[in-house]
Amino acid sequence: MRLAILTADSEFVELASRTLPRAGCVCHHFALGSALLSALRRETFDLLVIDHALPDMTGIRVLSTVRAIVSTQVPVLYVTSLAAERDEVSALNAGADTCLNRPVEAVVLCARVASVLRRARMLQLDHADASTDAFEFDPVACSVSRNGTLIHLTVRQFRLALLFYQHIGTTLSREHILDLIWQGELDVNMRSVDTQISRLRAKLHLVPESGYRLTSVHGRGYRLDRL
Repeated sequence: MRLAILTADSEFVELASRTLPRAGCVCHHFALGSALLSALRRETFDLLVIDHALPDMTGIRVLSTVRAIVSTQVPVLYVTSLAAERDEVSALNAGADTCLNRPVEAVVLCARVASVLRRARMLQLDHADASTDAFEFDPVACSVSRNGTLIHLTVRQFRLALLFYQHIGTTLSREHILDLIWQGELDVNMRSVDTQISRLRAKLHLVPESGYRLTSVHGRGYRLDRL
């Protein structure tokens, strides 16, 4: 999962950076609300962790902006001070999925992040299952079949296909795809992403006449839609 952590608290950054990668999360830190909002114009994340106290604006303002003009879908974990009930109520009213009060413990942070992501994924899968689907994924064998016919994919292509399927209807930035599929490989460029997606589109026949469309979203990334 790809996370954006918005906080000016160095101790919280250190805690998150030490703890969350063990749970399979790729974390990106932002110290200013304006920096995160700027990044969200071109990048995508699976979860936003927003601190209430920021140097340039309140976390509530960031959250409200995210919900109003950036995304109503990305889940948000809002971090408040101990016993700051008013901040927590404001955050929930502004669109936070859950709140976490300081002091934050590593085990609680991991559990809360996992809980929010699990609920978000269940909603995505419910949406995906709303209509008859021809694809079947086998994560153990890293294989995918369509209408009972096995389609030969590389391990990377399988992971890429599963990522898109789990985010049907959502634009994923190239940076998002790089983080989760190439996982920090140093010799990868955006052309490699484009090439693999082109091959995946051809192998899975993700074109309108087959009921799916995998397209490039200018300036943003890629999006898989079911038609």
